[in-house]
Amino acid sequence: MSSIPADAHTRYTGRQIHTIFCGLVLIMLLGTIDQAIVAPALAPIATEFGGFGSVSWVVTAYLLTSTASTPVAGRLSDIHGRRSVVIAALVLFLAGSIVCGWAPDLNTLIIGRGIQGLGGGALMALPNTIVADILSPRERGRYQAYISGTYAVSSLAGPVLGGLLSGHYSWRWIFWINLPLIVIAAGLSWVTLADLSAQRKEHKIDYLGSALMVSSTVCLLLALTWGGRRFAWDALPTVALFGGTVALAALFVAWQKRAREPLLPLSILHNRIIVVTSIGAVLITMVNMALSIYLPLYLQIGRGQSVGEAGGMLTAPLFGVVLGSYLSGQYMRYSGKYKLPPLAGLAVAAPVLAILAYGIAGLPIVAIVALTFLQGVGIGASLPPMMVSSQNSVPASDIGIATAVHTFFRAVGGTIGVAVFSALILHLLGTDARLLDGSRTDLHTHAAFATQAVGTVRLTHAFGVFFAVCAATLALAWVALKNLRVIPFRKTAARFEGTGEAGIPAHTDMG
Repeated sequence: MSSIPADAHTRYTGRQIHTIFCGLVLIMLLGTIDQAIVAPALAPIATEFGGFGSVSWVVTAYLLTSTASTPVAGRLSDIHGRRSVVIAALVLFLAGSIVCGWAPDLNTLIIGRGIQGLGGGALMALPNTIVADILSPRERGRYQAYISGTYAVSSLAGPVLGGLLSGHYSWRWIFWINLPLIVIAAGLSWVTLADLSAQRKEHKIDYLGSALMVSSTVCLLLALTWGGRRFAWDALPTVALFGGTVALAALFVAWQKRAREPLLPLSILHNRIIVVTSIGAVLITMVNMALSIYLPLYLQIGRGQSVGEAGGMLTAPLFGVVLGSYLSGQYMRYSGKYKLPPLAGLAVAAPVLAILAYGIAGLPIVAIVALTFLQGVGIGASLPPMMVSSQNSVPASDIGIATAVHTFFRAVGGTIGVAVFSALILHLLGTDARLLDGSRTDLHTHAAFATQAVGTVRLTHAFGVFFAVCAATLALAWVALKNLRVIPFRKTAARFEGTGEAGIPAHTDMG
């Protein structure tokens, strides 16, 4: 395998692209599977360390650092080149995995998970950035199935692999198994991404902006994670965290106006395409994450399915997402346009969820599976166009941060979705259902008791309202994306642009 020649003139060959994608898929798999593979190991970890009260931090620490580091990694890749930041992220992920696998106590494990998250945030954001570097916007569509398929595999294989390793061997193997994969990913990245190096010689990293961004994000995620669980929504700690989020975010924006080389150029904040797609990303990911948790739960406690059967049925929407992503990618490839797929997809997904809400008590299982597949197709069709349109709306020098911002809002949307829909379900089921609060593993463990605690009628009503609110949320996303402005696709990959194509001025509102 040879590196990409530095004197490539117009585009990469098909063989070079596929070689690069081999590394990207492995990088994405490392970044996305980590939360899913750890969830089944929480009980064995808590048993070994005797820390049931703090074991949730094994998940929370990774969530906080991975989400907060995503925009920083995107901007650093714009400055220092993709390969350097990918290798640095893999080193952090390797260090975190070693600490977790060796951890003699729970606190050390939590620290290791935080280190893992610092690398994991970059590993989730940078592959899409690299795709923008090597492919023109129109050509990216044909490769969307790789990206969506990787996320689907992570969602399906993660819990299964985590359960097998922690149940038959040791939960520590969940982290040790990362080591050879990281080494392979680093080797592939070093060889295939050699051409994606920084083009500027003088850099000034925005350390203060990075600190303010990370601090604001951590406050927000802690408020959403603890609100309604550890503290009431109107409790002083929750209110203080939300207040800290707003204050730190305001300071961050103010500093970006003064910074010589800002972490987040104000053109990104003023770019109407970025704003619209960010709103869409938050709303759509809210629903997608909530469905991944509460759809299997409903199938168990509402329809009497086993844990394995309910999990297996989750493959329907996941494969739907892959198909929808592929179809929208092909549409963009052949039409050169990006607005129709998300509107058409959400116009399918929202009514499907409304049908589920209306027929929650009487629909047969096969109908639910078919409807959730269609819902997955609709959501999947909306994802690639939002990413591609965001990348297409900024100059080549800002594609890293634009991609990271979109990835960041997806991550935040997932956290908001879990918080909001968990609060909704718990409110509708009543105080006797407080046992449903917690990790996905807890939800499955206590499903049978929950049916007895709240009754079938209340369960049916609660999940009917849940699906209805999901449908309404996707309808709001449709309204937001209806305002998505369309600009012509660039004709070249970002790697081959100088200061931007004619007609696409740098750092302006392209909306």
